[in-house]
Amino acid sequence: MAGTRLTIDQAELDRQNAFMAEQAARDPSGLMPRLGEYLQGSTQKRFKTQTAPDGTPWAPLQKRYARRKRYNKDKVLTLRGYLRSYIHYQASADSVEVGSNQKYAAIHQFGGEIDMPERQATVRYRSVAGKVLFAGKKHKRATERAVTIPVHFVKIPARPFLGLSAEDDREIQRIIRDWLAGNGK
Repeated sequence: MAGTRLTIDQAELDRQNAFMAEQAARDPSGLMPRLGEYLQGSTQKRFKTQTAPDGTPWAPLQKRYARRKRYNKDKVLTLRGYLRSYIHYQASADSVEVGSNQKYAAIHQFGGEIDMPERQATVRYRSVAGKVLFAGKKHKRATERAVTIPVHFVKIPARPFLGLSAEDDREIQRIIRDWLAGNGK
């Protein structure tokens, strides 16, 4: 018969179990920063893959916004990269938290509606071949007009970037096992 034989040395197994129990009893504060570093990096990677922790793709940009967007036109939740760069972790003796302190992080994580109050604005426009087009500051022959933008609502779909994926769960278990074995003091 072809195969592999596995023999368990009971004394070695008992020694390993005692060592792991001793490691588990020590202060876990050294473990928390390692977990935080990993989770911070994993969360930031989601901005490249454009996916939620469960693997589902983020809702695409609304067409109207995508047309106006100047930077990172094909990236959701990335205009200049501020949200991604403000993902941080905070470790204590027995826990670690990963998140962002940016005001708009929660609306992107959970979705919702934003009430936009009425406001005054100046609109620049120009006429080209009988069509009225919005004009930027560089257009010299543009006409300016003061307008009132009425109260309106902006609906933001949920695009979860915080959370644990199945891969994160496996990596967290590996980090903990390494720490328990004494490889990650």
